[in-house]
Amino acid sequence: MLRAHRERQKKLLPLFSPELRATRMAFAKGIWDLFLVFTLVFWISICFLYGAGYDTMRHIKDSTFIFRNFDDSQTANDLSSMIIAGFEDPNAPLLKVYTGSEKYDSVAAIKDAVWKGNAWGAVIVNDGFGKQLEQALSEGADYDPTSAVTLVTEESRHYFKVIMVNKAAQTVLTALEGPFSQKMFQQMVTADGANATRVIDQANANALITPFSYAVDNVAPYHFDMSMYILSVTLSLCMVVGSFIPSNMWKSIEEPFYKQVRITHVIALRAFINIIWAAFICIQATGIVFAFHGPLWSPSTRDFFAMFAIFLLNTLSFTFFIDCMQNWVHPRFLLGGYFTTLFVNIAAAVFGPELNNHFFRILYAVPFNNSGLMLRTLLTNGSYNKLNFAITINVLWSLVWWLGSTFLIARKARRVYEGKMLMANVPPPAAPQPAVALEKDAAHSPTNSSALSEYLSSATASSGTTPSPSETDISARMRSARARKSNDTTSDIEIEDM
Repeated sequence: MLRAHRERQKKLLPLFSPELRATRMAFAKGIWDLFLVFTLVFWISICFLYGAGYDTMRHIKDSTFIFRNFDDSQTANDLSSMIIAGFEDPNAPLLKVYTGSEKYDSVAAIKDAVWKGNAWGAVIVNDGFGKQLEQALSEGADYDPTSAVTLVTEESRHYFKVIMVNKAAQTVLTALEGPFSQKMFQQMVTADGANATRVIDQANANALITPFSYAVDNVAPYHFDMSMYILSVTLSLCMVVGSFIPSNMWKSIEEPFYKQVRITHVIALRAFINIIWAAFICIQATGIVFAFHGPLWSPSTRDFFAMFAIFLLNTLSFTFFIDCMQNWVHPRFLLGGYFTTLFVNIAAAVFGPELNNHFFRILYAVPFNNSGLMLRTLLTNGSYNKLNFAITINVLWSLVWWLGSTFLIARKARRVYEGKMLMANVPPPAAPQPAVALEKDAAHSPTNSSALSEYLSSATASSGTTPSPSETDISARMRSARARKSNDTTSDIEIEDM
């Protein structure tokens, strides 16, 4: 069956015109290019989306917590030893002990360090814990277990990473509540001459069952819903609408534009349209965010312009980057490059580069990540302030891509003007071979040769009586001879048909 199919193909293939065969080959090549490009786009995007948030616990020791014991009692020292030992677990953050140090010598200083992002959190044994617990166990005084330890956290760093780190710290502290309760009960029984009943009767029930617990102090609450909308939707829309549309608009401009307008005017016009369009889109996006900001955030006019500036800087960096692609990359790779750029930046904005595999920490340099840092600082009124770093990175990206796009636009305009490149960044097709002159064909044609010979013979026969023919007469006689020859051929065909 396969052999018969191949035989039929061999017979049918010559029936197809060369143009149809070329169309089929071009279609097959286009499908292959599409499959290859978007397979690469899919896997690169998936790698970054998963890599930016995958297996954070493996690198949890890169997150640091401050520990400080502000109580000098033996009970507080015993609890401190248990906490330090508990954080040695591989699945717990790294605990840095500052008890007895001049650094972080107050609760306010520790909270300020967490607020600024110098630490992911802090564990504080509060002053007076030991005395309050002893009074509750010996005298039955009122006691709140959560007043023993304070867990200082903040959520503006990177929400998903912070949640994992805080959960790991809370797991350690919760696991210590039972062992510490047993230890305190044994100490009370031993001190009271092994009279357990008396210890139970005189002790506060809460203090006896749970001698210590912790209270969470979130110094920078994170507006999760609005922040996720801004980081994943608003930045993406500004990038797509504010960057892709003006850049793709230039694809519809014909080559005469580059051939009739000076290069400096082309560059200035593109920059002007890109900036105006980006500002138009970003101010609308900022207005939408402010219209639906919710009850947890009370923005001011200053916040409006700050958010607009963040959106605009982010959009311009992508606009100039896409201009570089438009004037350098082959058309079949443009759409794939757009999607890859978008997904990589979304991964950086939502999950962040911290606690990642070392390769994926290149996301520190991605514009969305730095725009996210600026937005988090804005939404939390200044926490985790990395504005200097984030603004510097995005400004540098904008300048680099603007200079690159300027060079590539000038290069493309010059090559289009010279006829060495089309608007699609590909060289023009090869010029067809020049046609052979008709006069030359006429001279070598058998019909024309016989007509010329007949004319020359007639001219020779009448040379004695007829003056030399002019060029006009020669042309007329040649046309007459061709006509007679054509009539003779037609008559022969009609006779054969009969």
